[in-house]
Amino acid sequence: MPLNVNRAIAQKEFATANGAVTRHRKLSIDTMTLRSRNFFESNTISAIFLAYPPTPTKLTTLTMYELTGNPMKKTILSISIALAGSAMATPFTGNDAPSNAMGNTGVASSRPQGAFQFNPGLLADYQDSKDFGLTLPTVKFFVDDSLGLIKAGEDFFTGGTLDDFQNIDVDAFNVAVNGDGGSTESLDTVFTNIGNNITTIATEIDQILADAGDNGTIDDTTNIPDLQAASTSLTNNTNTLNSQIDVTKTQALNLSTAVDGAVDGIESLNDKPLQLGVGMDILNIALPGKQLGMALSVSTNSVVGVNLSLSSNDASLLSGVSNDLVGLTTNATNTTNQMTELAAANQDVSDHVATVPDRADYAVGPAGDAAYATDVQTWANTLDTLFAVVEAEQADVNTELDTVINFNGEVLSTTGSTDIDVPTVDELETTMDVVGANISEIGISLARQFTIQGEYVAVGVTPKLQSVNIFEKTFGLATFEDDLGTIQSDPMSLLQENSTSTLIANIDVGAAKSWDFYGRLRAGVALKDIIPWTLESKSGTELLIRPKLRIGGAHETRFTKVAIDLDITENKPLKYGVPTRYLGIGGELNAYGWAALRAGYRANLSVADSSVISGGIGLTPFGTGLDLSAWVKPKFDDPTTLVQDAGAVVQFSVNF
Repeated sequence: MPLNVNRAIAQKEFATANGAVTRHRKLSIDTMTLRSRNFFESNTISAIFLAYPPTPTKLTTLTMYELTGNPMKKTILSISIALAGSAMATPFTGNDAPSNAMGNTGVASSRPQGAFQFNPGLLADYQDSKDFGLTLPTVKFFVDDSLGLIKAGEDFFTGGTLDDFQNIDVDAFNVAVNGDGGSTESLDTVFTNIGNNITTIATEIDQILADAGDNGTIDDTTNIPDLQAASTSLTNNTNTLNSQIDVTKTQALNLSTAVDGAVDGIESLNDKPLQLGVGMDILNIALPGKQLGMALSVSTNSVVGVNLSLSSNDASLLSGVSNDLVGLTTNATNTTNQMTELAAANQDVSDHVATVPDRADYAVGPAGDAAYATDVQTWANTLDTLFAVVEAEQADVNTELDTVINFNGEVLSTTGSTDIDVPTVDELETTMDVVGANISEIGISLARQFTIQGEYVAVGVTPKLQSVNIFEKTFGLATFEDDLGTIQSDPMSLLQENSTSTLIANIDVGAAKSWDFYGRLRAGVALKDIIPWTLESKSGTELLIRPKLRIGGAHETRFTKVAIDLDITENKPLKYGVPTRYLGIGGELNAYGWAALRAGYRANLSVADSSVISGGIGLTPFGTGLDLSAWVKPKFDDPTTLVQDAGAVVQFSVNF
């Protein structure tokens, strides 16, 4: 909404004669308009999160079966060949619901159908009762807000900067400046009235002094009431002007507070990347066996990171606007204070006029005439002195007013223009970076037991194909409306112009070793993505896939399971986010395979204050059911902190 500000330019005409003080002053008013333009208008910025390839709107739900009979092994390779043409592949991290509920553990504790994701060696280390496993589908969603963008955004939009902007009463500001067309006059009119008052007072005092100087008496008594009326009018107009400037000063201060809060708020959002991810295991088939364990997995995972990069020039610009508004408010305050002194000086004149000598109070005769003439002259001289103070205060008001009229700050300026020069959105350099990646995988896991120095050790390998797509686009705040129009009109063109794709091969390996110890005790180790590779986006960002090493241990009985996993290598994020090196601990209580209750804890050893708690349930009566898991940051007093690292997994299964 435009804010109109009247600019009063005091044009002074001085008339001096014989060393006398200035008696006449003319005020004329121009208009200055402060337009907010796009800079102070509210803008809605929409963050567009892009993931590809497109997710089907309808999914066919299949189930997990555990069957007996080794002939199934012979069909695994043929199934994989049939699916290879359309397969989408493996995620960055596991999507298995039970594993995520147990602190993202699985190197030594995963079920057969999750072995592909965590440790292919497990396929040759299960008990004989585990003959076949299948899951489809599994869907995972997660958010990574480790640096607190959501919290900063909540502070910015609720109870902070927006509330400061709501404290700005634009209507009151405009009425104080422009009047309401009724009882409240504009500053233009009030300034004109004050100028007329000063002119009238000067004229009346000149006539009184001239009358008193002629014969020592005031013959024209009409000058006294006229002087008193002009003085009273000046007092009223000064009070009115002071009140209206006080309103404008208050609203300018509110605007300054809001802009200053906006500067702090935007800076709090700067360089706090937010990542969102969706993972889907389209198909997991596992056929464990000590002599030959096999599995086929098809999955796709998408992640998108968004980051606001505040330009240092924009930060300086916003800080300059804030400083200038403070400066304008200070100058307005000084003007108000000076007008208070003008009003006081005028009141002294008004009070003194009321003490004009009355001839009736003096004796009749020459002696009385002489005394009266002397007092009149003294009264007139005092009046002249008091009015000189009024003129001096008026000059000081004009000086202070000039600091507002001809303000020249860091950014805002009124000098030589009828408009305050306000920066627009087009001048801003702040950008929002959006980086997305989709990795689709298809892999076949093979495992068997080997005897090493008399001990059975299960070893597995997973050759896989990875289809990788990277999207990166920098949206400028100055061009955001144009970019948004492109997104709405031709999104596929935007994707193609800013995407890079490749198809590569990679290998995972793993090993597991079990012992009988009050149940089943197992140790595991897995090395994923042995072949390092780098994919560079069209904007120059490199996506690095590097080997990831993890170790783990687990203990399992008929009714319980506990597990612990530790990343040995630190895993780099997708441009935005934080590096990860996880330590996970989890446990499960199992009710005869009909139901399971799971809980876990996971800490990121690469980042301070990054632990999460996890939990989940499994309901499989008569072998059919659902596994659910979720994790959050354990800070329940603040929902925005709770979701700094959060996610959920849904997995459907049937067990026989």
